[in-house]
Amino acid sequence: MSEQQFYYPNRWGRLVLTSAEEIVGEKGMAALLNMAKIPEYIGNYPPDDMEKGFTFVQVSQLQQAIWDMYGPRGARVFATRAGEQTFADGLAHFGALANTARATMGIGSLSLRIKIGLGFFARWFNDVSDQVVSVSEDDGNWYWVIEQCPMCWERTSDRPLCHLAIGVLQGALAWVSGGRHFRLAETECKAMGGENCRIRIDKTPID
Repeated sequence: MSEQQFYYPNRWGRLVLTSAEEIVGEKGMAALLNMAKIPEYIGNYPPDDMEKGFTFVQVSQLQQAIWDMYGPRGARVFATRAGEQTFADGLAHFGALANTARATMGIGSLSLRIKIGLGFFARWFNDVSDQVVSVSEDDGNWYWVIEQCPMCWERTSDRPLCHLAIGVLQGALAWVSGGRHFRLAETECKAMGGENCRIRIDKTPID
């Protein structure tokens, strides 16, 4: 177990929690936070600021509690939906930044817009949180590579765990592309012994 702490901004932690509450309700959220061993957040979500105060341990414990409560399939559906909602809610909190990003990405082909958007969001994660992200590509795919991942922090599994990241990416890709949808799959996960958490994004939209 790592002794060093890594953090998300309080606002991101708050968004994850409020998005989850929209799905499970107030009572369900209290049960979830108790199971996650972070009962201090019941009725007391992190402040709405960008100070780094929501730990990777807390993110990970919350994801594990969702897994324990809903099972692997339910956890995937739950976390993906919460990730999409977190991204949507996040846009409302970062209006000026979102407008700047949209202006920057509103040029060129769909492929170029996606490439610019992924690079933008990776830099954003790296600048305001301790999550470390890089982006690469080949002829058919982009790759969102999380080198320091809160979703599966100090967890072990025989299957990928970073469904929250997939949900956030789905929301981001739909926003950048004007509502198009893409196939995403986590092909490598630190919880499975991988070097990084790697999400493959098919360059050809589903619709």
